[in-house]
Amino acid sequence: MKQVVHGACPHDCPDACGVLITVEDGRATKIQGDPEHPVTRGFLCAKVAKYLDRVYSPDRVLYPMRRIAAKGPAGQRSFAPHGQPGAAVPTQTDPTQAWQRISWDEALDEIASRFRAITTEFGSEAILPYSYGGTLGTLNGAFMDRRFFHRLGASQLDRTICSAAGEAGLKSVLGVKLGTEPEQFRHSKYIIAWASNIHGNNVHLWPFIT
Repeated sequence: MKQVVHGACPHDCPDACGVLITVEDGRATKIQGDPEHPVTRGFLCAKVAKYLDRVYSPDRVLYPMRRIAAKGPAGQRSFAPHGQPGAAVPTQTDPTQAWQRISWDEALDEIASRFRAITTEFGSEAILPYSYGGTLGTLNGAFMDRRFFHRLGASQLDRTICSAAGEAGLKSVLGVKLGTEPEQFRHSKYIIAWASNIHGNNVHLWPFIT
């Protein structure tokens, strides 16, 4: 059975582009922009346009894996300049020999045991969760993981790898962190795109001002 599912891009991006996903027999076979979306108008960036290639890639990691080899190729641990005594000798490492598939129970047990060991020896604040937006979006971002780490007593980190600079810029100019509705751009007399190529990285501004 073939059907088209309406959705939105899950990436941590202000646009939340509308998407149409064709599903046949439980498998997505096509992804395209939704032309009826009032702002994105059928647009999809190159990353999302190739989304299904990654979802169904044979190289996608689907199960827990445990590293069973040392990090980094063997023989490349010296800092000596190339050609001098002690210099690293380039080698090829088979990635299939570096990892071992384990069960979900094994993975969870190992993570839990390591967390307990760290907490016992150094205290729970020795655990520092580090992450940001990525493939999240509004609906599934910054909820359950926060509850888990807060309950664990881990160190709390300001989760703002890149947006703090933009927020500071908005507050310094407007006095508040407030964006502009895309529909309002057409009413502007002047728009200054400061250090930004709106053809490449703000594609949804361009149609409203042309």
